[in-house]
Amino acid sequence: MNEPSPNDVLTFKLNDDGKLLAIFEACENKPALDMEAIKEALLKQGVANLFIFENALTHLLKQYNNPNQGFVLEIGERRNGECIIKVDPVKMSASLTLVPPYGGNPLTLEQIQLAIKGKGIIRGILNNEILAALKEGRASERIIAKGLESVKGTDARFQSLIPQIRERKPQVDQHGVADFRDLGDLIVVKQGDPLMCRTPPTAGKKGWDITGLILSPQPGQDIQYASGLTGVELDLESEGDADNISLLLAAITGQPKLVSNGVIVEPTINLPLVDLSTGNVNFDGTINIKGDVKDGMKVYATGDVFIGGTVEAAEIVADGNIVIKGGVIGHSELSGDTNVAPTFNARVISKGSISARFAENVCMEANMDILITEFSMHNYLTSLNRIVVGKPGAKKGRIIGGLTCASNLVRTATLGTKSGLITKVRVGFNPFLQVQFDKLTLEIEAVEKELENIKKIIAFIGLHPEKDKDGLLNKLLHTREQFEVDCPRLHAEHLKVQSQMTLPEKVQIIVEEAVHAGTEIQLGNAICKNNQERGKGVFQIIDGAISFGSVF
Repeated sequence: MNEPSPNDVLTFKLNDDGKLLAIFEACENKPALDMEAIKEALLKQGVANLFIFENALTHLLKQYNNPNQGFVLEIGERRNGECIIKVDPVKMSASLTLVPPYGGNPLTLEQIQLAIKGKGIIRGILNNEILAALKEGRASERIIAKGLESVKGTDARFQSLIPQIRERKPQVDQHGVADFRDLGDLIVVKQGDPLMCRTPPTAGKKGWDITGLILSPQPGQDIQYASGLTGVELDLESEGDADNISLLLAAITGQPKLVSNGVIVEPTINLPLVDLSTGNVNFDGTINIKGDVKDGMKVYATGDVFIGGTVEAAEIVADGNIVIKGGVIGHSELSGDTNVAPTFNARVISKGSISARFAENVCMEANMDILITEFSMHNYLTSLNRIVVGKPGAKKGRIIGGLTCASNLVRTATLGTKSGLITKVRVGFNPFLQVQFDKLTLEIEAVEKELENIKKIIAFIGLHPEKDKDGLLNKLLHTREQFEVDCPRLHAEHLKVQSQMTLPEKVQIIVEEAVHAGTEIQLGNAICKNNQERGKGVFQIIDGAISFGSVF
């Protein structure tokens, strides 16, 4: 007689409540049973597709292995298909997860639609995604509804109508070679020429979430032309334009210059040279000098200064760039002693960049770059960006003696002389900011001290009202209020200047040919006195100390 199999003694039955029962009647010589045999029996008896409770089969196996005990266990159930709809917190999307049926009825489209409606979703429903999920019979957080984000309006826009207007900087030819003496041609517009148009802001586009709530957009910022623009005027006819576009026209003939939210036009003056016949020149605009600026003369401009010849022991000051096609030659009795600042009779000071062919015994200060083609000898050069002496890659370019100070970079072919002439180069400094920082420090101390004194007097009058004569208390209160406004403003300016004084991440002194003995290098607070002859290389800060390497 054959031994009974697990399938003969262990039966499974689905009751009227849809619960799956495992039934075993005690018998002798019951067959061995393991998990695989249980699963095979479920399959053979046609109930493997039902939902089996967690750990139910393990419990069944344990009960079966108890000697001489029959049992009836509830190990699973019939389940219909279900769906889970999740709505994101901002109600801009919803996802669908399908739970498959276990011996029950599959989920229908109508049931899903009902569940979606129950979540308050009425807009942005992706029916194709729902149908695809039903067809595949599975879905895990599949996006089935999306809202429409509102679109922020565009800010008012300004467009230059002068195609050739550009930033003043060294011009680069088709071979990628920069001419450091050429900062660009002088551009001139005539009265009535259109300079810029302003397009008004847009209101943006409305959006909606999946519950149908309308989302109002953030309108674009309405930015007007900057106030105080000089040399320009609004085109009154354009103000009635159907698109509300307003035009800015040149009111005078001169040089256009892009500024924040507008254009200004600076008048230009042309001179053959500057000497005793012209006198000193002080002009509100750009000055174009074809020849030389003679000894002792002074030239001041709120725009650029272009000099076609040589500057002798003269003073050139400009709010824009200074371009000197020749060189600058001055005089200084202490030109060889860099421990004492000499008094130069040749001064070139620019809020933009300075370019020249050569410079000797000159004080140069630039808010941007100083670019010298051939050599710098016994000069005091200060730049808030970089100083380049010589064309990069060429052997010509020497810095001899004096002090060369830049915030970010100094680059030259040769540094110092074979005779060991003291030549100082500093990078990572902003002397102008240091002066401003010290001034603000003193101003803050004075205001805070005065504010403290005023508070003491106010407190005293509060205790002795009879001392308040001629409206003294009101005057003190007004002064205190003003100081309490000034103090935060001064501290904010102080912090801003302090943050700007931080040493840039990468400051360098690049020497493309040779470094001679007698040069003194300073990067930030680190100082290195070079007492040997070196070849080409780069001075830079590595691990807090000055390092000289051969790789640029």
